[in-house]
Amino acid sequence: MADFSIKHLPKARDAIAPDGSDVRLLLGLAGGGMAHFEPGPNLVSKAVTHRTVEEIWFFLSGRGEMWRSQNGPAARDAWTSCYVVLAGDMKAAAAA
Repeated sequence: MADFSIKHLPKARDAIAPDGSDVRLLLGLAGGGMAHFEPGPNLVSKAVTHRTVEEIWFFLSGRGEMWRSQNGPAARDAWTSCYVVLAGDMKAAAAA
């Protein structure tokens, strides 16, 4: 990737996530990358725990809930925030 790379959000999806969300790939570096996920209405994702992957989630619009758990009860969070999901955490999201 060249310095000062810019990529606008593609109109077409690059892939479909296992939960059915549209995936649009953005920029990446050697240590990680960014993608845009767009869930369908009333979609509830399957709870997932990654052994080695860490994620940062930010919800741009819409309504729903995010569930996160670190070896205990899941915390329900509002849909208007940014979230860190560490390796070993369980997460799921629901769009309204």
